[in-house]
Amino acid sequence: MGFTIDIDTGGTFTDGLFTSGTEIKRVKVDSTPHDLTVSWLKCMEAGAEQCGFSSLPDFLEQVDIVRWSNTVASNVVAERKGPKMGLFVTEGNRQSLYSANGGNPVLGHLIEQNHVEEIRHPIDTEKLLIKLKELLEAGVRRICISLNDALKNKDEVTIKEIIEDQFPDHYLGHVPLLLGRDICKHPDDMTRTNMALLNSYVHGPLAQSMYKAEDELRGHGFRKPLLLGHTDGGVVRVSKTKPVDTIESGPIFGIHAGDYWANLYDFPCVITLDVGGTTTKIGLIKDSHPAMTRDPDLLGVPLKQAMLDLKSIAIGGGTVARVSGGKLEMGPESMGAFPGPACYDLGGTEATLTDACLISGYLDANYFAGGEKKIKREQAEKVLKEKIAVPLGLNLEDAANEIISKAADMIAAEITELANKTEKPALDFVLFAFGGNGAVLGCEVAQKAGIQKSYIFSLGAVLSAFGSSVADITHTYEYSPLVPVSEHEVLAGMAQEMLQEAQRDMEGEGFDLAKLEAGLDFTLYDQRDPKNFIQFSSSSWKKADFEEKNINDLIRNSFVDAGKGSDSEDLIVEVMKLRARLPVAKVQPGKTQPGKENPSDAHKGERVIRRGGDGISSTIYDWNKLAAGNTVAGPAVLEGSDTTYVVPQGWRMTMDPYGNGELERS
Repeated sequence: MGFTIDIDTGGTFTDGLFTSGTEIKRVKVDSTPHDLTVSWLKCMEAGAEQCGFSSLPDFLEQVDIVRWSNTVASNVVAERKGPKMGLFVTEGNRQSLYSANGGNPVLGHLIEQNHVEEIRHPIDTEKLLIKLKELLEAGVRRICISLNDALKNKDEVTIKEIIEDQFPDHYLGHVPLLLGRDICKHPDDMTRTNMALLNSYVHGPLAQSMYKAEDELRGHGFRKPLLLGHTDGGVVRVSKTKPVDTIESGPIFGIHAGDYWANLYDFPCVITLDVGGTTTKIGLIKDSHPAMTRDPDLLGVPLKQAMLDLKSIAIGGGTVARVSGGKLEMGPESMGAFPGPACYDLGGTEATLTDACLISGYLDANYFAGGEKKIKREQAEKVLKEKIAVPLGLNLEDAANEIISKAADMIAAEITELANKTEKPALDFVLFAFGGNGAVLGCEVAQKAGIQKSYIFSLGAVLSAFGSSVADITHTYEYSPLVPVSEHEVLAGMAQEMLQEAQRDMEGEGFDLAKLEAGLDFTLYDQRDPKNFIQFSSSSWKKADFEEKNINDLIRNSFVDAGKGSDSEDLIVEVMKLRARLPVAKVQPGKTQPGKENPSDAHKGERVIRRGGDGISSTIYDWNKLAAGNTVAGPAVLEGSDTTYVVPQGWRMTMDPYGNGELERS
């Protein structure tokens, strides 16, 4: 097989994984927030060099797949950097935006209240155009139209046609009109409106990055499509991607990476802990499957559709620590990659988690990022003393301890809350700790959450990129049939159309369709209770199933299997989604035979770790020299080329045949 490239761009670092069969190379570079394609290209160039190529074009000639997940959309929402939005809603919904609770948090976040206009049915053309003019004069640069029951009527389409027909082109300018029904087919009016606003809000910056990245690839001779990571855990080419599809795709791939290893190790219950430079992401694997939620909160925006259950906390290496009201507070601000923590010596003036880890002894100033990045202890000491130690009346080391403990407490509290929802004891879970800082905090977080076993990974610093490398090609298509489940032939015709489109798309991308699989997601409502939405999925069909069997029968059987009554006239199919999946070649991590228990070959020396009391002398090991079977008793620090692993006192780590570390409390 040829090479595959998987790049995950976060707020602080850009991680790259370059694979061919069992060969794996990884790269970690600073993200470039002003233009993420800069760090993306730099990461690829470094990967090409590691793989033995003299130039990126030469390397790309041997590359089969390039996949990219990024935080462009997430950052735009989190930092409120989107354009000024305008919105048309059905009369009576200006205050709530269809929220059953009477208030929608997107107001004041994605859109201002005074930029929401109400529309009455039947549509009054004159009043509509007056309201549009008022929005444009207020400076809006995106206009959404999202009306009540838009999937069942054509009012949204009518409004757009009126505006495009009667409003002067030179006045409307470059302000796009976007319909909620085009962005999202979900029957819930609030969800459809919120998704439309999210998509419109992040469209500009993400589209610019997506198409620029694809142009960069073309300029370097790569003729295959650039594949973007999607929130559903699949990857799709740029032209088939809506910006909203990419939100939180990187962390989602982290959960999928955890699922990969959980299945390999046969662990049914896992908490994934991804601690990066800006945020911490927590995922849940329960009963051998990533946990889903029906009411996700996507970056503060409530939705009513099935998504992976992902918790986000503003804790990372660059998270700012401060004293307010005599108490230590963490986040949500982050110093990011630039200027970064004070110890980077790039102008950072705030105390961060990374500065605290340096003062505590977890990090070696002369071996940060494998020695590639020099950091300065004196800068960390200066800001910690000024910003934390003096205001709290603590010495320097105790101030650093307070920051680390606070971060671990905040993360452990979220993990405990998530685990409690499963009604399973903490002892049933294994913690997978990864990301640039996950292995530093992992054991302490596990202990605070009552978890007895934790894993750290050789690819831990780039595990989300690894999750991308085990992702399949996926395409999702939607219809809004609005027919009873008894109308099997109508539904079968729509499913056939979606399937044919999927085949055309994937064949056009250059993929072999022999292994194509497909399944359907249904959203139903009961006419006796129209607000009661029912969601379920069919089983996955192989290519032979939908070529040799009657799709009509496959759909009927899906309703029967779900207990929904295949001949019901009361159950209406509001939305039908086809999920087309094409498995692709994946990296296969190598495995070695366990050797001796003694890790002496990896021994580097001793260092005092000041985590409470007078400090503890801890053994330092070279992570890259540890072999399968080696056992390390804490307190110890394992220094890798791209991350640091901490084994606290009372814990023991054993290196397994895959080069990952199993940690247990002794």
